[in-house]
Amino acid sequence: MARAQRPLTIAGKASKFPGPEAVELAELAERLSRLPQERADKIISRVRPAPLSPPAGKGAPGPPDYASWDDFLASTTPADRRKWAAAKAKKANSERLMSGRPAERITADDVLAVLESARGRCAHCGSLAVERRPSGRDGRPLPWEAVGRRIGSLGHITARVFGGGNVPSNLAWSCLWCNTWPQERTPGKTDHGGHYPDGHDASEPRCPVE
Repeated sequence: MARAQRPLTIAGKASKFPGPEAVELAELAERLSRLPQERADKIISRVRPAPLSPPAGKGAPGPPDYASWDDFLASTTPADRRKWAAAKAKKANSERLMSGRPAERITADDVLAVLESARGRCAHCGSLAVERRPSGRDGRPLPWEAVGRRIGSLGHITARVFGGGNVPSNLAWSCLWCNTWPQERTPGKTDHGGHYPDGHDASEPRCPVE
């Protein structure tokens, strides 16, 4: 007998998951209703929904870490960039709450190819996005909203949860801000640290928004 569906309440908020795995909580509730109670409870305990609207950046952003793509290349080593790409490949290859573990696996070379083809530009807003998320001296993450358009992120053009493959042709370089809140994907935006060196024209996105 199918288990009766019960209401899903997470911190009292109706929200969405951030980034490429964005799904409505109603859809999550429907999927969880198919699982054994114990497994469903474990998944609910792991959920950290993003707010429906992005938070306002706290404080003004400081100057960019890199003045341009060429400056990024000059200031980092190939080994540094490969390590960064490998971490992003590992994350893309990992199991996700709603889409499980992908059948295909990407490599650090795949991520580097996406990064280099984009010259570090976000596919959606065009900002140079090659910085890491800020962290304190103890390694703990710090608020990143003020510089969200400068932080590099690997995205799936068609979300995995909606059937997109974990393959190079479905990858796009993105700033963390656009990858977290699709409604913020506006070319040329200068909020949240948006950085457009060398007179870059960000009048058009570099990949489809799905």
